[in-house]
Amino acid sequence: LKLSCCPPCIMPRAVASRKRRTDLSRIPRRSDLKYTERFSQEKLSAYRVCGDPLADDVANELHERHGGLTKIHDLLTTVRAKAAECTGPEGDVFRKFLSESARIPDWADRELIERGQRVHTIHTPFIGLSLFAGSLVGGAQYPVASVVTVLAGNITTDPLRRLNETGSLLQALAFPGSLVDAGCEAHESLTKVRLLHAALRNWLPRSGRLQRLPEIVPSRILVEGEVPINQQDLAITLGVFCYINLRSMRRMNIVLSSQDIIAYVQMWRYAGYVLGIHDDLLPETLEAQEEFMLASMLHQGVPDFIDGDATKKFINTFAQAANTGSKGLLSFERVQDFLFQMIVYLNGAEHTTGMEIEDKGDTHWSVRFVRTFGFLFGTAMPRLPLGETALFHLHQFGIRRQQRLRGTPVGHGAGTGADVSQRVGTRPPPARL
Repeated sequence: LKLSCCPPCIMPRAVASRKRRTDLSRIPRRSDLKYTERFSQEKLSAYRVCGDPLADDVANELHERHGGLTKIHDLLTTVRAKAAECTGPEGDVFRKFLSESARIPDWADRELIERGQRVHTIHTPFIGLSLFAGSLVGGAQYPVASVVTVLAGNITTDPLRRLNETGSLLQALAFPGSLVDAGCEAHESLTKVRLLHAALRNWLPRSGRLQRLPEIVPSRILVEGEVPINQQDLAITLGVFCYINLRSMRRMNIVLSSQDIIAYVQMWRYAGYVLGIHDDLLPETLEAQEEFMLASMLHQGVPDFIDGDATKKFINTFAQAANTGSKGLLSFERVQDFLFQMIVYLNGAEHTTGMEIEDKGDTHWSVRFVRTFGFLFGTAMPRLPLGETALFHLHQFGIRRQQRLRGTPVGHGAGTGADVSQRVGTRPPPARL
């Protein structure tokens, strides 16, 4: 899939990144962030004016000629219905989307992808903590994407729902064989999210909510003509789910084999493909994705912009929920302390400065606790006879149970968010999609 609005050729795949191995146990310092030939400032800026033409054409067609964008949380059903109903040329845009989104690229390795899904399932509890620390909270260092997320959803009023629905989308990956083929569970979920993104790209500019964006976020990171939920932001989110997840697991004392890391990257590369991310931003290796993330953190990351009070209020919601859910067995203060330290430990103090959270160091009880459990259940147990199989089936059972309780994810409450453009001078609560 070629994106006409993006640079036609981003250059040959970088060879330099393949000559070294990523040190997942180390969080790069701000001084380590740099642009490269492949991910220069100019090329990253170009991706901020790129949406997803294939899905955007569908959203535009629905808006202009088919009664508007309704039921945006399941536009895939609408697209299939329109493809069947509109037998003439007017239905081509829908049939093209379904055909292209079902196409399997030559680089896809089904066996490797399914192994990546198995690795994902085995380590689900630790990935959940990484998701909270690195995505929902750590993602606040990207101001533009954070503001757009608030505008598009209801994270300000119901952060627990946000975590549950993002978690539900990721849980669909826990079933090997559910990702590669169109119609399968994970492929369906991701395709619905792709169309949801297109609907939001269509609606947000028309809503007027983006008009005062330049007055809310630092001017140096804004790109003239950039679109919401653009290609760079999508690829950053993919990097959070893949590179940052792998790094967080390693810091939690989970040691994966080189082959499992390759499989995990392949799984997320394919997930990104289903989400409509441009081929040149899909990671062929972990090193390539790290290269992109370090350049993007320099390009879009502003840790000082993070609102410390809003972040702590956001975290406290989860601490209170844990206290209530345990009937007081887990004290609010203890859970809060744990979450605060995990956020700093897994993101790095330099990348969370605006949160104003005290870094109590690697010897703090929370770090020792998570590293002990990480080694026992993430490194040692999977290597025991039947250990991996037991964890795999246990976590699959738990995920199915949660899915029955939660129901179908509906897209993060998209379209219900507060208009933060009316609160110029305040910073948005932390959020990432």
